[in-house]
Amino acid sequence: MMRLASTLMLICLWLPLAAMAAPEEQAAGSRVTVVTTTRAGLRDLEVWETSVGQLQARTAPTVAAEVGGRIVVIHADVGDRVQRDQPLLGLDRTDFLLEQQAAEADIQRLQALVRAQKLKVGRLRRLVQQNSTSQSALDDAEAQLGALDAQLLSSRVRLQQARRKLEKTGILSPVAGRVDRRFVSVGDYVKAGTPLFHITSLKRLRVKLPYPESLVGRLRVGLPARLDSPVAPDLTVTGRITEIRPVITVANRSIEVIIDVDNPGPWDPGASVTGRVRVERRDGAVVVPEISVIKRPAGDVVYLIDGDRVRQQVVRTGLRLDGMVEITHGLTAGQELAVDGAGFLTDGARVRVARP
Repeated sequence: MMRLASTLMLICLWLPLAAMAAPEEQAAGSRVTVVTTTRAGLRDLEVWETSVGQLQARTAPTVAAEVGGRIVVIHADVGDRVQRDQPLLGLDRTDFLLEQQAAEADIQRLQALVRAQKLKVGRLRRLVQQNSTSQSALDDAEAQLGALDAQLLSSRVRLQQARRKLEKTGILSPVAGRVDRRFVSVGDYVKAGTPLFHITSLKRLRVKLPYPESLVGRLRVGLPARLDSPVAPDLTVTGRITEIRPVITVANRSIEVIIDVDNPGPWDPGASVTGRVRVERRDGAVVVPEISVIKRPAGDVVYLIDGDRVRQQVVRTGLRLDGMVEITHGLTAGQELAVDGAGFLTDGARVRVARP
């Protein structure tokens, strides 16, 4: 009974081992391992690092009054979309119109005085030539003419200023965008510099993506990026890193990647965005399935098919992506190697290739 129990125990231990050795079969008194094979291929490899950040407006001006006055009309409210140079607000124009009219009247008065003084100067010049008056009288008349010309020029400048102030009573949007805040109401008296509106430009957006400090050495300005936002899930925007801000602190341990892009249309500042930045690219890399690379005392090895046997080849590996591994040394494209069953092989082992 003891022998029978021992025999049964050995059988139970042998069955799992036999199942593990299923790829192997006996042929002509030696072990043959059944394997599948593939050939080393060439592939362009790209490494993308993902982060979730936020969309911000590239331009978000606060529109302020440039002249003082009382608000008589408001053309835009919070949430409105506005175009550049679209009217936002109007101030009372009465005082500025009076100032403009006063400058115009002053110019007309001075022009009349200048004409009269020019005639006087002309008469005095003729009299001086005839020795009928003194040179000093002519000099005084010419000096008065110069003073009148200067006054006329000053009045023309005041007229330009009056017209400019009158234009500034109509507040226009400096950018195309969306009105996010309105700070005043009809009837309010505002001074120069008083904030009126906050407008967010929707044309140019800034994407801010936080990345861990471990990627500092791999991120740089100019790297390509792909951006997606939940506000338009079917839309992908491409861009490049325009700025990297080192904001590493004890609290966050991260850096900030800035990407400036044109708004594709439906994106809004404040929305979240998923960004993927390509930190590495290998063109024409030799790649094999990851399961074909086996750890051995000699290092990473693959088993090359050589007739009905295999030859162990030590290799150096690089990037690992999507179940594939880059071979940087020891293998060339086109060489056939074992895949399934490679873990059971040794150098020189006999194999039989399983065909689909």
